[in-house]
Amino acid sequence: MRLRLDRLRGLRALELARPFYWREAALCVPAIPLLLIVGMATDHTLRGLIAAGAAFSVGFGAARDLRGRRWAAMLTATLGMTLAAFIGSLAGQWLPALTVIAAAAAAACAACALYDEDLWWVVLQVVVALLIAGYYPGGLHPAFGRAETVLAGGAVQMATVILLARLAPRAASRLPPPSPKPPPETRLLVAHVLRAALCVALSLDIAQSLGLANSYWAPMTAMIVLKPGLSDTQARGVARLVGTLAGCAVASLFAIAVGYAAPALLFGMALAAGSAFALQKAHYALLTLAITAAVVLLLSMARGGALLNAEHRIVATLIGGVIALTVARIAPHGPRAKTPALDHVGA
Repeated sequence: MRLRLDRLRGLRALELARPFYWREAALCVPAIPLLLIVGMATDHTLRGLIAAGAAFSVGFGAARDLRGRRWAAMLTATLGMTLAAFIGSLAGQWLPALTVIAAAAAAACAACALYDEDLWWVVLQVVVALLIAGYYPGGLHPAFGRAETVLAGGAVQMATVILLARLAPRAASRLPPPSPKPPPETRLLVAHVLRAALCVALSLDIAQSLGLANSYWAPMTAMIVLKPGLSDTQARGVARLVGTLAGCAVASLFAIAVGYAAPALLFGMALAAGSAFALQKAHYALLTLAITAAVVLLLSMARGGALLNAEHRIVATLIGGVIALTVARIAPHGPRAKTPALDHVGA
């Protein structure tokens, strides 16, 4: 019996070593087209798109725990994104307020990255929701509406994943956890936090001043690309740019080929989202390709113009990436004692 258990554990370990997690992706995809279909069927396409976007973000948490509690990462991200959507909509009415709040949130996210990757992922989703909501400013009523829609999208994703996990528990196992992080040096922590705040503030203000559509992509890129080490930031920046270019090309060609037909765009978006879930522990450029394709197709379902959406994402990625690479040169770049560290992909 013990030999059999050891063999099963060995097989599971081999499965987790593979970079493509199709079983885990199968849990997270169904909620996204479901929300889009319900939105279109009830003449609330825009709300369906917002809810689907929230479900897409929350779905990455299905592979994570938080403080040893299963599904806690998804729950915390859903609640945090809901609050961020409300605050971001209100703060977006005045750019200086949004800039200060976004910079503070990015600093918190950078600090979490040095301590706990799962906590970092949760805070990252909150910051992303804040930036997106800030691009669509409004008073109390629009802010409440966006927050409700984000909450609904996250809740549907959680309910779907947990239900399917009961039917297929093998697919619901957590993906390989990252290695424990040693406590960061104070000088590195302070420097990284300040760099993150500066990157997000600069990227947001520059993208807004240029009148760039979907300008939130610039600070998002800067925040995600920036790493404590200079070489890691450079590698992440190149991978994100390559993945973004490839994802934009794939999504644009697909949208044009199918003539922007809603069923085809829905299928393509679900396929791209599933690929992103499956590739979340693979090479970062492949993950970026899948996420970019999903986002471009999602926006194309709202207002068409896949080429224009792709162009805006590329420009914003360049702005955020260049700013991150520039700010990353501010010392210190890493710990005094060199220790090998893995660059975990995340979402």
